[in-house]
Amino acid sequence: MFEGRGAGINGILLLNRLLLAGCFLPAAIGRVTNISGFAATLTMKGVPYGDVVATLIVLAEVFGPLALIFGLAPRLSASVLIGALAVTTGTLHRFWEYGGLNRQAEQALFLSHLGVLAGLLFYALTGPGAWSWQAWWRGFNGKAKPAKGKRKQPSRPRAAPRPRPAPARQPMEDDDEMADAA
Repeated sequence: MFEGRGAGINGILLLNRLLLAGCFLPAAIGRVTNISGFAATLTMKGVPYGDVVATLIVLAEVFGPLALIFGLAPRLSASVLIGALAVTTGTLHRFWEYGGLNRQAEQALFLSHLGVLAGLLFYALTGPGAWSWQAWWRGFNGKAKPAKGKRKQPSRPRAAPRPRPAPARQPMEDDDEMADAA
């Protein structure tokens, strides 16, 4: 009964991963072919160590979408892509510094990047689904595959705890004096 529904959800999660990867790959290909120009742009915008940041962003934008496509390390890959997206959006698409048509174009790019960021947050929250490398690695029932040669022993039920007896009270000499004072 739920096979069709599970396949539909997993198909949507796969489509989500492919579409998110498609958002990053064209920009990544352009930046790989001209990484020095991208580094110079970041440096001109005031990013310290522009060449190092450009290299890290290009690596994230090349390997992050591949991890998205295969469903590898969803939280890590989403976090890395969110970081790269935050840096590029915050430095390259500051629409508030422009006027006229340039402002509208930069604002549209800024808002579209926020939409991609929202998709990455949902991906980090929901995971890659059953049609991914992660699901194959863990097994299709959601549990980790056991190590070869080791079997988990069934746990035995625990016995109910026994009530402890109350400690015996020894009469003290001061008890009689306190009773007389009352």
